[in-house]
Amino acid sequence: MIVIQNEHFVVTLNEHLGGEISQVSFGGIDLLASYDWSSPVGRSRSSTYGSEKLDWLSDYRGGWQLLIPNAGAACEVNGVPLPFHGEWSRTHVKVVEHSSHRVVMTSGTRLPLTVTREVQVVSNPPRVLIGTSVHNTTDESAKFIWGEHPAFVVESGDAIDLPKSDLRNSDGNQIGSWPRRMDGGRLDLVTTEHPHEAVHFLTDLPNGWAALRRSAIGVALAWDVNDFPHAWIWHEIGSSGFPFYGRASLVAIEPASSWPGTGLATAIERGQAFELSPDERRSTTVALIPFPSSTRPLNGASVSGHLTFGDAE
Repeated sequence: MIVIQNEHFVVTLNEHLGGEISQVSFGGIDLLASYDWSSPVGRSRSSTYGSEKLDWLSDYRGGWQLLIPNAGAACEVNGVPLPFHGEWSRTHVKVVEHSSHRVVMTSGTRLPLTVTREVQVVSNPPRVLIGTSVHNTTDESAKFIWGEHPAFVVESGDAIDLPKSDLRNSDGNQIGSWPRRMDGGRLDLVTTEHPHEAVHFLTDLPNGWAALRRSAIGVALAWDVNDFPHAWIWHEIGSSGFPFYGRASLVAIEPASSWPGTGLATAIERGQAFELSPDERRSTTVALIPFPSSTRPLNGASVSGHLTFGDAE
């Protein structure tokens, strides 16, 4: 494990699993969902489950992953099989810089792309900055999609704040325009009353931000909407079966370059994939910003750490 920290944060990362952020602690409060299950045994420490998706999930214990060059379903692009959620998040990365407050990691992918990931803790205002740079190191153009995959523990009474945008179910059908359902009722993306697992998609966001207001502390995310014009909302609330077996209660708020979660091949067909020419780079930064628990909804957040609030609900 790799640790970076300052007077506000302690951030733990796992270089054997794509430098995933295993936990972010702010003032002693854990911000991410994180579990220490002994089973199921992870693919990284055992043999394959015979399924790209099960292999990925076998190592999943919460935290924050980078999904690149694929996100969602496994697929094949130019004769190359791409696993569920992309191989980066299950790759042993190389640490090229490491100080008390910053770490930089890099690795190639199955496609002709090299990814560099920088995570740093910042004091004023307090936030964690996660920067990603994708470089085409070959003489051929290359396409990819990417997404961030941070998961947060949720309890009854927690609330999500989002920009106004269309909300769609896993089939791609519109079920409302945030924050209202099609029938005018209020949408609720933190339902913990019954076990379930579901994915929703916020499409064509006007701004890149989201927030989770919890009883202990709030957490905001901010990103460049040109890089992540959509967001996936994944709910895993006590569902049975592999790999959770009823043990998890989390919501992942996932800035994403494409939707739905059908993989890079489909994203290329839909015109949602990014393309890099030879020696071209694309870089972006996402911020995680904690804030005191409040009944006031968040109305906006920026990578610089600026937060705006509305009237109390």
